[in-house]
Amino acid sequence: MTTLSYDVRWLQRALQTLGLDPGLIDGIKGPATDRAVIAFKRSEGLRPRAYVGPITLARLRDAVSEAEPVKFGPETAPEPPWLVEIGKVMGLHEVRDNAELRAWLASDGSTLGDPARFPWCGDAAITALELALSDEPLPPSIERNPYWARNFADYGVKCGRVYGAVASFTRGKGGHVGFAVGYDPKTHRYRIRGGNQSNMVRDSWLAGSRLLALRWPSTWPAAHQRPLPIMNSAGQILSTNEA
Repeated sequence: MTTLSYDVRWLQRALQTLGLDPGLIDGIKGPATDRAVIAFKRSEGLRPRAYVGPITLARLRDAVSEAEPVKFGPETAPEPPWLVEIGKVMGLHEVRDNAELRAWLASDGSTLGDPARFPWCGDAAITALELALSDEPLPPSIERNPYWARNFADYGVKCGRVYGAVASFTRGKGGHVGFAVGYDPKTHRYRIRGGNQSNMVRDSWLAGSRLLALRWPSTWPAAHQRPLPIMNSAGQILSTNEA
């Protein structure tokens, strides 16, 4: 299975070259970059969503090459492939988009079942991780039950507040799991991208007091870790370096 990733700084510079505003060239695919991606895809007649896949990248390379012969130089900000994977289903609702969502949840070879009937945050997390990093070893707890959110506190290796971290939380007697894409130090809340958030795949705020663990896949280089963006309550990036 091919791990899909791309360099976010290249993406941002390419969009900028085409007159679209991706925000800071910081290697973080945040809201401003998403808006620029959507604008580009709309101009190309593609489905206007923030997901960046092979078709979008090919169209973007062609457009940049026609615009001017820009050489961006070496880049060092690859998008975590599990975020790329879950990006394919961002916005899907467990009822409205049930068939499409169920097909994606089963595409890693197994599924908990109908997301309209079962709590499926763990199903979304393991699907994205398994499709992105099929060689990642799973701890015994996830091997036994890949759908129990608290088991993801054992996934991979421990990490700090980094973009794309696998974040496991308490939720009543159960738990919740998703991927960290932002942090608000004023309210001590994490911006989490995951499934079963308002019954859909979306970004939502979760209280830091509920956090169990932040983990990083052992097979994806730690050198690719970048600080978790500092955001305000509206989800706008204020900084990519908490210091």
